Formats: sequence, structure tokens, C-alpha cells
Amino acid sequence: MSTGPIPPRFTEELEELKWRLASLQGNDLPSAQASAIGAEISAIRLHLKRLALERRELEDRLGGLDAGS
Repeated sequence: MSTGPIPPRFTEELEELKWRLASLQGNDLPSAQASAIGAEISAIRLHLKRLALERRELEDRLGGLDAGS
């Protein structure tokens, strides 16, 4: 079963949300809270990238197994 690649729109939407939160720091959201949320968003983006890399590596390994059969 293949889930396919992570759509770029997910990471783009997370990046956009991070920048919107950064712009709120002086307005509606305390600076520390906005920074913490921004860090969480960055961690999610990094995790998505790691998952995409692991998926590609797994597909390569499985493809190599199919070729050797």
C-alpha cells in the first residue's frame, strides 16, 4: 500500500500559518506563545519531510526487492 507523496500544499500551509503567527506577536498573541506555536509548526514540517524521505527510501528498497525476484 502506497500513500503517495506528501502534497506540497501541506508544508506551504504550515509555513503560511507560521508567518501569520509571527505577525500576531505584537497584536493578539503573547510573544512567547507565538514563538512556541511557531516552533511546533517547524517541528511538524520537519517531521513531514522526514516521513517523505523514509517513504522514498522504503519505495526504493521495495523496488529493489521486486527487481531481484
